[in-house]
Amino acid sequence: FQGRSFSADQPLLGLQTVEILRGPQGTLFGKNTVSGAINLVTKQPGDETEGEFQAEYGNEGYARGSGYLSGKLADGLYASGSVSYDENDGFYRNTTLNTDTGDYDRTAWRAKLRWLPTDRLEITLAGDGSDYNSNDVIATQRSEPAFDTSQNYESNDSVEFWGSSLTVNYDIGDYTLTSISAYRDGEYDTEHDDDLTPLDIQVTFFGEDTDQFSQELRLVSPKTDRYDWVAGFYYFDGEQEAANSACFGVDLYNVLIPDLAPFADALSGCGSVPTKVTSEMYAGYIHGNYRFNEQWELTAGLRYTNEDKDVRWEQINEPNDPATAAALEAATGLPLTQAPGALFGAINYDTIKDDRSEDDWSPTIGINYFASESVMIYAKYARGFKSGGFNAEFMTSGLDFFEYEDETVDSYEIGIKSTLLDDKLRLNATAFRSEFDDYQVFQFLTNAQGATTLQLTNAAEVTSQGFELETVLVPTDRLKFTLNTTYLDASYDEFANPDPALPDFDDNDLPYAPELKVFAGAQYIQPLGDMGYLAFNVDYSWTDDQFSDPSNADVDAIDSYDLWNARIAWTPLSQQWELAVWGKNLSDEEYNAVNSDNFLGTPRTVWGPPQLYGVSFAWFLGQ
Repeated sequence: FQGRSFSADQPLLGLQTVEILRGPQGTLFGKNTVSGAINLVTKQPGDETEGEFQAEYGNEGYARGSGYLSGKLADGLYASGSVSYDENDGFYRNTTLNTDTGDYDRTAWRAKLRWLPTDRLEITLAGDGSDYNSNDVIATQRSEPAFDTSQNYESNDSVEFWGSSLTVNYDIGDYTLTSISAYRDGEYDTEHDDDLTPLDIQVTFFGEDTDQFSQELRLVSPKTDRYDWVAGFYYFDGEQEAANSACFGVDLYNVLIPDLAPFADALSGCGSVPTKVTSEMYAGYIHGNYRFNEQWELTAGLRYTNEDKDVRWEQINEPNDPATAAALEAATGLPLTQAPGALFGAINYDTIKDDRSEDDWSPTIGINYFASESVMIYAKYARGFKSGGFNAEFMTSGLDFFEYEDETVDSYEIGIKSTLLDDKLRLNATAFRSEFDDYQVFQFLTNAQGATTLQLTNAAEVTSQGFELETVLVPTDRLKFTLNTTYLDASYDEFANPDPALPDFDDNDLPYAPELKVFAGAQYIQPLGDMGYLAFNVDYSWTDDQFSDPSNADVDAIDSYDLWNARIAWTPLSQQWELAVWGKNLSDEEYNAVNSDNFLGTPRTVWGPPQLYGVSFAWFLGQ
């Protein structure tokens, strides 16, 4: 389980399968899987020596190289390793500094050592890590042209993390007992010009150190004609320590607060929020399938989770000249000893210690009907749970939103999975409805001073329902078509606006929940005789209008957009290597990926990547 999102963003090296699991997955995969889970499975090294080496180059200064090698070291001992490096010059032009910006470089690695001391025992030691550095632009003013920024301070990002796990599988008769012990450690630092202008107003610094340990024990039964099941225990312990600050320069006063401009040097300074959050969780679960006959199968499971969280937080302001600030406070009555943050409502708070404890039962039950060997009709109910926590960041509107509650969902799904027309057509269709209580949502809150902060709050009730269709048609060995579409109706049934002077959000759309999404793709393979074959791939995606905030205000609207991608690959008859050319966003569509407001209330946006194209070469060993 990746406890922090920045440590999950890494190249997928030595990958075997990717499982996309929709809906609550609490029974098997645990807490916070209220809407699904992505399960990444890497290859296990074995007797065969195999490898893959890739090199890729594209526009915007993009370059990538990677290698993977796996094989046998000795009888019963196997190993694999992979490493990659990629870089990009970035897409943005800084019109103030007259520089191109947004570049990054990243190194990543992954390794496995597998030992089979007996025919019943398997021990696997695995590790992975990554080092990422960038001056990518966090966001730009929405009024500026795409990929232009006028910030006077260049952003800097640094992410470094590593993790390891020890997996032991022991066969007890036909049963398998598994132990998974895992540890992860990560550091994240970023600094960026949050006022988005050429002025010296605000620079924000975020720094975070995290570590986590988890232990899982599980017992898996054999699969008989009648049943199979898995039962287990899970423990998680995590700690997150952050030192975040916002520093304000002289232009805050020269431009925005002119009455205090003569004292700009003295009242400039930084506000900070030192924070430490710890989390400890225990869980037990059981999940199984029972087959009444060849056509009917019952699946059911239950998970109990108990989680405790503790927080230590304070908010501190430090003006450059405390003595001058104190004299001005005495003369004006303004909280200038707490400048600069108090001017925006971010007053000082002494150390606050708080804790919360919660538990949850997450059941699932479903029925599968196998109409034939190639058609399954199913219905499923599942309950999911996402733990609550603390907004341990800058607080500008008191402490009303310092804590947020846990989220629960009741999910209903009915669908069909089928392979038709002599295995030429795969057709999957699903209708779903999810009913959320205390739905957790990020919301931009504006206080009386006009400052905007991003807080995680709870909407009382939310309903998300819709329909998904997935089709793959292979009319010949050389031709394949894909068409996937999703219709989504996701809205707040009940969500009171924290500002009583403004309308409630009842019936508003959820952020980033477009009503319709469509993906279509085609592949054609052209034989070249003794020279091998060419594979042509093209795909198209369309995303409907959506909003970036629960208010559904016009300023938070994101227009619909469509994207075209294509790839042509040449492979010889030996299939030992592949040479390809590719392009993404071929029409060079300019589209907003994210909309938000900064601390000063300025509308900002993040642009989706522009037109990208390049060439790649891959060489395969032992395949």
